[in-house]
Amino acid sequence: MESHRELRYTIVLLSFLLLVSLYFIQGRLEDPAARMSPVKTIQTEYGDKYDCVGLYEQPALRHRLLKNHKIQMRPSFDPQRDNANPTGNGTSDNSINVALTDSCPSGTVPIRRRSTAEVSRAKALFRQQFPRFNKSTKNNLGFAFAGITTRYEATTMYHGAGGMISINNPAAISGQVSASAISLEGGDPDQYSIIRVGWMVNVDLYHDNLTRLYAAWVQVKNGKQTGCYNTYCPGFVQTDTAIALDMPLVPISVVRGPQYYIKLSVTQDKSTGNWWLNYGDNAKRVGYWPSSLFTNLGNGAPGLRWGGTVSSSTSFLPQMGNGDNGQYHSAHFRHVELQYDAGTSLNGTIAVTLDVMQNRCYKSGDNYYKGEFWGYSFYFGGDGGDVTQCSY
Repeated sequence: MESHRELRYTIVLLSFLLLVSLYFIQGRLEDPAARMSPVKTIQTEYGDKYDCVGLYEQPALRHRLLKNHKIQMRPSFDPQRDNANPTGNGTSDNSINVALTDSCPSGTVPIRRRSTAEVSRAKALFRQQFPRFNKSTKNNLGFAFAGITTRYEATTMYHGAGGMISINNPAAISGQVSASAISLEGGDPDQYSIIRVGWMVNVDLYHDNLTRLYAAWVQVKNGKQTGCYNTYCPGFVQTDTAIALDMPLVPISVVRGPQYYIKLSVTQDKSTGNWWLNYGDNAKRVGYWPSSLFTNLGNGAPGLRWGGTVSSSTSFLPQMGNGDNGQYHSAHFRHVELQYDAGTSLNGTIAVTLDVMQNRCYKSGDNYYKGEFWGYSFYFGGDGGDVTQCSY
């Protein structure tokens, strides 16, 4: 009799442990976006799935600073824009259209579906791949930048930056990342703030070598870095129903052939302090980073930069841009824009001092205004090389 009771007890205990194990296994395997009850799913030709989730169900609002955040559907400087009806880019100078083939219903936004394992991988990779801002930021082994930057002036704060970025597909392998971006940043190394937008090739994150649209934010506080790519962590608030982060960019520019571009900008809403990501010639509002995420971007950004960035955990740094570092056939930016008067639109004029950054492996230059088609433009890039010789 006693043995029967012990057997029943053992069976009940094992059943309970099995249920608990299944619960945790399911939690680890389940896509976080799937718990957001999508009302529609859009699949791209590349196999990516975008779930249309409610505005207030998106990952951004899980941040502890955004628990009671009221979503801003449009910036105060653009009150008449209808953000629910996307329009294409399709300009005559080879700008591309990155909108999904079908838009999400009004009141929902597209979030790329991914497994919990991918989200965890993305967070770990971000810590490895993004430059580590410390007391020796100019000597970050495994990182490099080539392009132009604003010169720091204590009395100047920037409220917007933009440009047309040539779309390239640099050769990169596992352990390497190559990107081209516009960056708004500033603060002491132990309290640094960054917003960055552009394209990147990130084999370890996506398990492919496609050139993809990306945005990132970083806040370093007391030496500890937080932030992420795209929507892999709470932070970026998506508002557009069709322009989706992580999207592959095609076609790719051809060396000595046709060039293709993506036009991006980031502008600050002076009423809220929020930073808006804008896409295309019509400055479609994709979404924004709430000002509460940052300690050094509330009243503008102390610095701006445009150009290419690479990182590597291998012994070699990858190609930057299209791999060329010459003046005439390299990757480039057109119509570089900045704004240092909050509340006005980007006007394309450059009335501040810009410095060129380059090293022995990655070059940049030829930066000046070249007329209506090019605007203020410059080239950048290189073929990469030994990590000890090519880092910063």
